[in-house]
Amino acid sequence: MRMESRVKHKWILRAEEMADVDRHAIEQLGIPGAVLMEQAGRAVADICLELLPDPDHARVIVVCGRGNNGGDGFVVARRLAETVADVRVVLLAETDQVRGDALLNLQIWQRLGHPIEKWDGDSANRFADADLIVDAMLGTGARGNLREPYRQVCRHINSVSAQVVAVDLPTGVDANTGACDPDAVQADATVTFGALKPGLIFSPGYEHAGRIVVADIGFPHAAFEAVHPQTFYLDEQIAGSLLPERERTAFKNRCGQIYVLAGSMGMGGAAYLCSRAALRAGAGLVILGCPDRLAEQFEGRLIEVIKEPLAQENGQLAEAAWQTIEKRLDWADAIAAGPGLGTGKGVEALIQKLIAGYKGITVLDADGINVLAGRPEVFKKTKGTVILTPHPGEFSRLTGLSKDDVLQNPIQTARKFAETYGVYVLLKGAPSVAAFPSGEVFINGAGNPGMASAGMGDVLTGVIAGLAGQTHDARSALLLGMFVHSRAGDAARESLGELALNAGDVLDSLANVFSRLEQNRSRTP
Repeated sequence: MRMESRVKHKWILRAEEMADVDRHAIEQLGIPGAVLMEQAGRAVADICLELLPDPDHARVIVVCGRGNNGGDGFVVARRLAETVADVRVVLLAETDQVRGDALLNLQIWQRLGHPIEKWDGDSANRFADADLIVDAMLGTGARGNLREPYRQVCRHINSVSAQVVAVDLPTGVDANTGACDPDAVQADATVTFGALKPGLIFSPGYEHAGRIVVADIGFPHAAFEAVHPQTFYLDEQIAGSLLPERERTAFKNRCGQIYVLAGSMGMGGAAYLCSRAALRAGAGLVILGCPDRLAEQFEGRLIEVIKEPLAQENGQLAEAAWQTIEKRLDWADAIAAGPGLGTGKGVEALIQKLIAGYKGITVLDADGINVLAGRPEVFKKTKGTVILTPHPGEFSRLTGLSKDDVLQNPIQTARKFAETYGVYVLLKGAPSVAAFPSGEVFINGAGNPGMASAGMGDVLTGVIAGLAGQTHDARSALLLGMFVHSRAGDAARESLGELALNAGDVLDSLANVFSRLEQNRSRTP
């Protein structure tokens, strides 16, 4: 994710929440809106100057709407005019329609002897000669399809070769969902204020934002606390703080005993990847429970993993396997179940018994979720803690929601399910979303398109289970596992590229990612 943060906290706020922060800072804490606008304009101007190699000969056009986004634009123009040879302001409204702090900054611009240009054909022609265009038309409060003249202006901006910097978010992008008007501005950089917005993280808004800069413009910590934000951006700093630590006297039985229920005939790779990933995540012992014929095939291949043959029927686990599985419930610190199991009646019965009978942390993926399609109420009967790691299709089948509904609002969808059923949800996607029963949601800050490949989820399930067995904490295991898995994908891409990337490469990269996190932790005072 092309994001850099110049704020200390990694909040992600919807448009309404950000408006509440702004209002609290002004009305309750007494910070003048004009001060915040000045800081916002300064932050955007700084990025503009970074993009202009020769300001003394550059041409910049700042396109302003009539609201506060346009007010930010007037500040940008004023600050750039101190350095840049030619700065022009184009206003998409009558000057008497501008109010408040935006009007104040418009008047300052005029008192300095600069003109305000109205949008017309001549303005459009000048776009072609610009080195940089600042999009200060519409802010986070804008919703729905673009109206004129905004649509026409966006089309002109997108048709020229000038670099484009968006103020808060590109015009035409929905701040809450990332949905885009067909003519939404395509920015090279977006400077957003105070906190990330969901629309800059989720597609297609993400693709319109370019480089994302989160700028500190002076909102106090108290203003954010007043709105009780519950959505956060997961980065390396947060993930590193969750690493399990081993005592000097540690031994394998105290470092996480993981029981993996995975695989069926023809799907042995899922069991292989999942169980090996659990070990690579630091688990002390891993036992793979799988169909007896498959267990025989793994002898000599999964040398660090203990194989436990289980009763099978038609190549999948049979309900009779429960007699053996049940004996492992007290032994296991965490159980991973689902990868490659198939969806036969035996598997369905085993998963339901596991949820009802196991008191530890269960990580359910793939077929472990598919066999419960349309029956999420089973999670209300669990004795332990359940982590679900579905992709949107699996989550759609489980919840009964359409896949489009899941994709259009993954944050709220995952949050509502986690709160309702008391489970932890990792809804996989670009980016992935982790939701907790408390209502907290974390958005992943790592990963790449090369990870759209078979077996990636099997590795992820094993990593989370391996961590859960060590930490005995579903929250930290889910967050750290999600981040490490994605960052391993990024590490593998660096040497192999995206097209050639496969799950085995991610598995092989896990050790280096864990090592980096450990090294960074040791350097932290």
